[in-house]
Amino acid sequence: MKLKRNLLCVKKEEDLDLGHLLLYKPYKNILIKFINLATEKTAIDFDPIARAFDGLESVSEDVKFYYESLLGISSYYQHSQGGKGKYIEKKISSVMETCSMNIKISELPMWLEYPNLHRKKGIFTQTGLSSKDKSILRNIEWDWLGKEDETTDVGNYLPGEGNLILVELKNRVDTGGTAGRREIWTKKFKTILEILINKQPIYSYRHKKYSLLEALKHFNIKKFEMYIGILFNVDGTPATKSGDKQRGFFSSNLEGYNDLKNFLHSYPILKIEKENPNDLLITVEFPNINLKINVGALYGDQIPKALFHQNYSISDLLLLRYDDMWLSQLIAIDERTLLLKYSKNYMLNLTKLLRQNRDLRLKYDRLIKTECKEKNLNDFISYLLENYPDYFSIELLPNGKNQKRYLADIIQVLCASEA
Repeated sequence: MKLKRNLLCVKKEEDLDLGHLLLYKPYKNILIKFINLATEKTAIDFDPIARAFDGLESVSEDVKFYYESLLGISSYYQHSQGGKGKYIEKKISSVMETCSMNIKISELPMWLEYPNLHRKKGIFTQTGLSSKDKSILRNIEWDWLGKEDETTDVGNYLPGEGNLILVELKNRVDTGGTAGRREIWTKKFKTILEILINKQPIYSYRHKKYSLLEALKHFNIKKFEMYIGILFNVDGTPATKSGDKQRGFFSSNLEGYNDLKNFLHSYPILKIEKENPNDLLITVEFPNINLKINVGALYGDQIPKALFHQNYSISDLLLLRYDDMWLSQLIAIDERTLLLKYSKNYMLNLTKLLRQNRDLRLKYDRLIKTECKEKNLNDFISYLLENYPDYFSIELLPNGKNQKRYLADIIQVLCASEA
């Protein structure tokens, strides 16, 4: 029986890439809280009104402790937002050094001039910047003169190809509804294109004023692209146009596309090079200016292809498959149930043993240093069961659980919280 789980938090933090680090600390914080909930009775406190409303005073004895544990732990997890906000945008931004998030038109020159710094600020916020980074931002030479600003979720700057790509993301084909989908075309994209077409000065750099068009020329941008990107179908597979049609939202994309197409046709200075309502793509050129504009919709794996010019799978890119959250939450529920019922459990007993016995702590430390390798994990479990059988009795094992498997999970969750 293979006992090792695929836990992110047992890995050495210094060995992780940026994409994994985005989850590492949020996961770690939740794991530590789960350990506390599993070993401390007073960690969750229901007031009398909540106890009455949730039925804690009337539930039958055979499920009372399990129900209270389930309610408290799942409630904590559902209300825990650390790390979840903007995860998709951060993960996409971590793929390439020139990719970033929260792309504001007002900050466009700063992003193009300092792409790494803009990316760092987006992923780690202002608090993640060094004093030198903050000084660079304070002394940026580009001034914003514009009145109407717009922000796009993610973007990539490919200086070698002269490409600037902006993508407004929707997590699923049914995210945001029809009105939200249309608004991206009719407000966000239209506003950015109006700023581009009208050629009004919106920046100042070294005593010279620049329109958006002139700023793009300054940075040698030859192709400016904007897309609405829909990541997943309802079933979690990469989004497709057919999946969008099945949910009834493709029509709102088409309406937005047609509205934007009519808007662009109203400007005779523009040359409409290509219209493709089937793929929701329109290509425009500025005559006498070496700039091409693409506006369209992307589904699933089309997003990384357009954004990075690489054939990445959107599932592999975004869905890191680790066991930390589901395993620790289920373990915490079982262990808190036993804690409420017996005032002890495997996890509490193990933590007590670790405090009392340095030799055991040394074995535990070696286990953590190996990132809970299968052999080390098996050896540690065998040592515990041989030397401390009373601490890990069958009476403290949840119904239907295999003792060795369950103890292995307890140990790995505890290791992950402390690694």
